[in-house]
Amino acid sequence: MGWKLKVAGYGKIESAEIEMAPLTLFVGDNNSGKSYLMSLLWGILNLEEVFAGTGSALETEAEEWLLHWVKEQMETAREQGGHTVQASEIGSELQTVLQARIECHKDKLVKAIFNSADVDIKELQIELTGLDDISIGFRAKTSEDKIIFSIRLGNDAKGYVTYFSEKGRMSEDLDESDWDFFVNNIFRFLLNEGRLRTLNKCIYLPAARTGFMLTKDVINKVGRRAAFNIGIETEPLPPFVRPINQFLDVINDLTLDGESNENFAEIVEYLESGMADGTVEMSSLPNKEVTYVPNGKTTGMSLRTVSAVVTELSPLILILKHKKNVGALFYEEPEMCLHPQLQQKMARVLCRLVNAGVQMNVTTHSDIILQHINNMIRLSGREDREEICHQLRYDSRDLLWSEEVKVYQLRAEAGEKTKVEELSCGKNGFAVPTFNDALDRIMDEAYVIQE
Repeated sequence: MGWKLKVAGYGKIESAEIEMAPLTLFVGDNNSGKSYLMSLLWGILNLEEVFAGTGSALETEAEEWLLHWVKEQMETAREQGGHTVQASEIGSELQTVLQARIECHKDKLVKAIFNSADVDIKELQIELTGLDDISIGFRAKTSEDKIIFSIRLGNDAKGYVTYFSEKGRMSEDLDESDWDFFVNNIFRFLLNEGRLRTLNKCIYLPAARTGFMLTKDVINKVGRRAAFNIGIETEPLPPFVRPINQFLDVINDLTLDGESNENFAEIVEYLESGMADGTVEMSSLPNKEVTYVPNGKTTGMSLRTVSAVVTELSPLILILKHKKNVGALFYEEPEMCLHPQLQQKMARVLCRLVNAGVQMNVTTHSDIILQHINNMIRLSGREDREEICHQLRYDSRDLLWSEEVKVYQLRAEAGEKTKVEELSCGKNGFAVPTFNDALDRIMDEAYVIQE
């Protein structure tokens, strides 16, 4: 299961072809478009614009055929109780309809991501892959004079999306918009790797997260004043891009029921004890103030008074502690404010998150993070890996396999469009020319200066 993203004429990016993996790294020059690519991938998984299907602009033969096909499957499910087909049976129609919808809405999608009409995109394509391995299940059952229609992908019963019909006869209950509801969710399942898409499950951590953590209360206060106070003259404020708005919403809406998310308990322990030297807590009071409790202390400190490493790590710690559904993280520059020793530890956190089932999409300038990932790929392929893991205090949760990682390098020459290149994985991992070139230059200068 999977999909490929193809873009052209997108901001500074000339063209790119991206296939997401459990760990996808974007490396390369500053101001080359790494965040643009990450934001677009995030938007496809989070925003409705890419799926919208009804309307005269999309009344194509393929669209009508697919809507009719879904209706037929539901009719069969109503007669049999349940019905399953392979996605590959309608792969061509799915691809045609999805691309038509994307072509119709791509400008709206980009505008929604950036809250601006200033970002252009010439071409946007999504190529569905792996449909031979995907089944689409339909079911229908009667309950309390209602017919309940559901769809799912794969065999996970939790993956059902359900529509409740009130009258009991399908032909009287459902119209084109209802069938389109099911088609939309088929696409959502396909793009979310067969998982049920839930609100804010794919979370963006922007590079400016320290500033937002320190000012989130002020931002919320300003927002409330603008929204709820009538007659107060205020200058219009330029909106944040949508990923930043989501980040602020996620932090503000974290569940505080006294129980941590046990799925990530060991990773949180490693972040707090091994990197932050203390715990990060959020108040259950309405202001939801974030505090830091140093190891050995019983009282907390405001984030405004602690080191940058704590403020950088705090949003990740809080999300892993309290967010109940984390399907993917879009993490900009996780090395921010981290000493090289802590950069290696952060790389270990990234590996462990991948092995905990979180899809990781990362922009980075850190050759240390990349080298640790390379080491874990190389170690996973060694026959004596258990012995080396014991020696270095690693275990299977730290290892990565080459097929789980994709690395894309963005290189921008002065005045030219960015070129995006997928880097291949060799025996010892990934070699990044933009990293190596910079290291070579500084070493060459050192030889000249120190001879």
